Amino acid sequence: MGVTRLLLVDDDRTLIRVVGAALEEEGYAVTLAYDGRLGLAAFAADAYDLLVLDVLMPELDGLALCRRIRLTSRVPIIFLTSRADEADRITGLETGADDYLVKPFSTRELVARIRAIGRRVEREPASTAASLKVGPLEIDMGRFEARWHGAGVVLTRSELMVLHALAKQPGFVLSRDRLIDLVKGGEVVITERTIDTFIKRIRQKFHAVDPSFDAVETVIGVGYRLREAAR
Repeated sequence: MGVTRLLLVDDDRTLIRVVGAALEEEGYAVTLAYDGRLGLAAFAADAYDLLVLDVLMPELDGLALCRRIRLTSRVPIIFLTSRADEADRITGLETGADDYLVKPFSTRELVARIRAIGRRVEREPASTAASLKVGPLEIDMGRFEARWHGAGVVLTRSELMVLHALAKQPGFVLSRDRLIDLVKGGEVVITERTIDTFIKRIRQKFHAVDPSFDAVETVIGVGYRLREAAR
């Protein structure tokens, strides 16, 4: 079905009213919220296909809002921000965002990114809905869930996609470039450093569930593969 219902959260009322009107002209159903707490309340009250969140907001900033939402949902999220450096992009992606758009931006670019995510969402059920089990590791891409010995491991969408790519080819090493191709989707900016960050977070999250298990093995100068204990 793709993306049809959008929630826009930004304290710049003029900006999101203009953007919201432009998105409605493109055929989207749009709800506006003017700070993070109002955005959280709107998200709890209704169902949305995609969220567009400003990073810097009063009451509850976009990063904190994203973290709250990721406790219960894998809904696609695009961050809006005035910060353009790579460290800020990585922070946003690490928090759980699917894309990152720097202000000022054109509505056409935002629409293009929404459509790119929509195409990816439409492809996912056909290509990755089935559960994948590798030893005690279970991955359900339909529900976007991971379990280790039955215990849930909370991963972001991108982290889960990286883990799923490694688990589909246990024993094989995937290069950073290959993982970038598998994860990026559309216009999302993913770099080798971003992949390293995803791997670091995957390891940390599995370690929190099982301190004796290092989920991903680094093959120096080549890339990453699923750790032997999971196979």
